[in-house]
Amino acid sequence: MNANKLLNERYEIKEILGHGGFATTYLAVDTETGQQCAIKCLSFRKIKEWKTLELFEREAKVLKNLDHPQIPDYIDFFTIETEQDVELYLVKEYVEGKSLAQLVHEGKHFTEQEVIQIALGVVQILEYFHSLSPPITHRDIKPGNIILNQHNQAFLIDFG
Repeated sequence: MNANKLLNERYEIKEILGHGGFATTYLAVDTETGQQCAIKCLSFRKIKEWKTLELFEREAKVLKNLDHPQIPDYIDFFTIETEQDVELYLVKEYVEGKSLAQLVHEGKHFTEQEVIQIALGVVQILEYFHSLSPPITHRDIKPGNIILNQHNQAFLIDFG
């Protein structure tokens, strides 16, 4: 997808943030609010089984109903159909920072205190998940899905 492309007459794509198992995530700007957002895109052409579509839609539904300061806020969900494809888009708050995987790959060495702070941050999110009715299981907690912002606060992403 090209930079500066406008999606849903609202979201201007700036760059690719990453590729997952079945989706691509973009950094965009919400032209209505001026805020940065992350847009996860699933293309029907790229999925090999319907379970992938179900998981993507479930992620949007789960994220829409969550309210925690360390989980990116749900913003929007929409579909764009063309002659060649059908694409689903999940728009969420952009958390500025780097994943633990990126930081380690760049050579970052965490102190014991930093590791404890990160772990406690993730535990707070998990406690919130388990307090819900029904409880939520993340299913993919890994360094690539934990983002640290400029204050070293941990955010959990990717609810597929």
